[in-house]
Amino acid sequence: MNNIESLHTHTTLSDGKLSHREMFDLAESLGVSVIAFTDHDAVPSPAIMAELETMRGRTTKWIVGIEVTAGLPKELAPQEGAMHIIGLFVDPANKALIEHCVKAQKARVKRMNEIVGKLQKLGFKISADDCLEMSGGESVGRPHIIQALHKYPENNIVMEKIRLEMADEASRDSVIQKHYSHMMHKGERQYPFTLFLAPNAFRDGYAESEYLPDLDEAVKVIRDAGGVAMLAHYFSIRSRMPFEVLEPILAEKRLDGMETVYGLREYGTDNEANIEKERATVRELVKKYGLISGGGSDAHTKEDLEYYVANDHFSNESIGLTEGILATGRVDKKFSSLG
Repeated sequence: MNNIESLHTHTTLSDGKLSHREMFDLAESLGVSVIAFTDHDAVPSPAIMAELETMRGRTTKWIVGIEVTAGLPKELAPQEGAMHIIGLFVDPANKALIEHCVKAQKARVKRMNEIVGKLQKLGFKISADDCLEMSGGESVGRPHIIQALHKYPENNIVMEKIRLEMADEASRDSVIQKHYSHMMHKGERQYPFTLFLAPNAFRDGYAESEYLPDLDEAVKVIRDAGGVAMLAHYFSIRSRMPFEVLEPILAEKRLDGMETVYGLREYGTDNEANIEKERATVRELVKKYGLISGGGSDAHTKEDLEYYVANDHFSNESIGLTEGILATGRVDKKFSSLG
């Protein structure tokens, strides 16, 4: 074991490609010491928990978690936007947590239909059934929608048309140029998000969920389920919640901590210096207010976790994260295989 941890991973329960067992087996084969299952607004079912129990004595340890999609804190209203809160060591049978998941999944289906409609207007061939086919169930995320787009070769022509339109406008607009250059640095994997499938995308193909508990409501759901709540991948929300807004929230302990290990895919792009500087500030704030550090691979696929482990200059920062959380005495090992 190399003691690397990943306290942020996804399975087929949300928008990951691997089941809990497959992700766990992969983590163990790669020498990952601790892995947390943090699916989007979803917790393991009794059947999945029974399977996890059979892996309690294995070398790699697992933690039950969740990634709650939340709205912005009340002080930023009426500004719209979504942020992600990681909950670790949560009770998957907690009634309020399950109720949140049910509401969120229903809202995801409605959101999917809205996005599909917008994409059709942009010229893409796609249907709700295509998206559900890719997800294998009700929990549809953007990765499933992208997979559905790839089902039809003609969609590549539409995407390239939008890319060329963005390139043209970028030649006359410095702000668009910045986003376009970053997209090109990150490669084709980033195209859908920058072009049409993100809040500030070049073309309007995105929609937010109509059910979004605000930050404090999301944190309460996690804490009431026995977990600790940490803000995930800060770079994704920084433009809407800058440091001057974030710091008072941390000072008031409205969050238990933040991910300090995040954004690996930004390294090697034109955003590397920015993300490195941002993470350094996040680490300082976490230390200043005595908060918890978390983070990890945010793996959705086999390749994601392999890439994370291979880049040990980054993933080695995760060593000891779980120990730090347990040292607070605020979580129950029952919802992990650590006890």
